[in-house]
Parts: sequence; structure tokens; C-alpha cells
Amino acid sequence: ASDVQAAAVNDSAAATDSAPAAAPAAPADIDGAHMAVNGEVGALGDKERKKIDFRNKLYLAPLTTVGNLPFRRVCKQLGCDITCGEMAMAANLLQGHKSEWALLRRHESEDIFGVQICGANEGVMTRCAELIRDNTDVDFVDINCGCPIDLVFRAGAGSALLGRRTRLERIMKGMNTVLDRPLTIKVRIGIHDKVPPNTHTLMPL
Repeated sequence: ASDVQAAAVNDSAAATDSAPAAAPAAPADIDGAHMAVNGEVGALGDKERKKIDFRNKLYLAPLTTVGNLPFRRVCKQLGCDITCGEMAMAANLLQGHKSEWALLRRHESEDIFGVQICGANEGVMTRCAELIRDNTDVDFVDINCGCPIDLVFRAGAGSALLGRRTRLERIMKGMNTVLDRPLTIKVRIGIHDKVPPNTHTLMPL
């Protein structure tokens, strides 16, 4: 919970600065020092994007505190085709939290594997996507638009993004610019249970 709280605070603060975060040399070298949000993001240009055929495949969606690596290994043995890691906070990844990077670990049995990141700031999310692209072995990256936890929601991340169409669009475009693999989104039917479902209105994005 403390990692989520710290990430929510840092991501909320970063939202006042639209510039992307500076990258560490490599995840293994990150010592936990806070990364300033002032680096340049490298776009892919015309580089070919990897593709995944999700049709007719059993997909284990990201499950916080449940979908850890041992659980995913069991699911693979039981016939799951596609797996995704637990929600990782983008701000914590950029700060080099080892516990957060552990959520991106992939087992050799996971032949199609993705990771999910959570955040509300375009620059932080885009820089995180670039870092994942360059330093991890994953097949796709997922944006969390479903987490209703108060600390995450109040920072404008998780399911709160479903009510911030412009911000969500900027995050999607920024991440899609730097990724060379598919970008997916996990959503719920609406922002929360006190308002009418609205996710279907976002589909044109």
C-alpha cells in the first residue's frame, strides 16, 4: 500500500509538468534515486510494430495481489494462452523500486506475456513505456483504467481515467508513439458504481 501511495503522490505531482521522465541506464542499475521529469522521449518513427493475435485465446487479465508469477505458472499449466503481470505503478518504476520491477518478471513458460502500468501523467507513462520497451522482454503493455483504489483514483489514475477522455487520449498516443508492441487497456464499465456506465463512449479513441 505504501508503494501505491508513494506512486500516487509522485504521479499527481508530476501531472503539473508535461515533460517526460529521464531514463536510467538500465533497470538493473537503478538505485532507487528519483528520476527527474525532464528527459526527451524517443519515438519509433517507421519501425515495424510487433503484433499479437488475441483471437480464440484464453487471456489471464492482470490481477493485483493475485496474478503473481507462481499463480500465472499454474494458469499456464491449466491451459491459459496469454498472461499479464500485476499492476505496476509507473512512477515507482521510474524511481527504480525493485519491488515494482519484480512485477514485470516473466517466466519461461509464458510464451505471450504482457505487463500493466498505472499512472495519470502523459510524460511519466510515455517515459515508462519507453523504458519497458528497451529493458524488458514483454509482448504487450497494458494501461490500467480499472483500479478503483482511493489513492490511485484521487491521483487521476486507474478508473478515474475513464472520466478524463483528453488525458487518456494523450497517454495512449504518447505510449503508442514509443512502443514497438501492442498497447492494450483494461477497463471497467464505468468510472465507479455511483455514475452511469460510460466506457462504451470512449471506444472511438
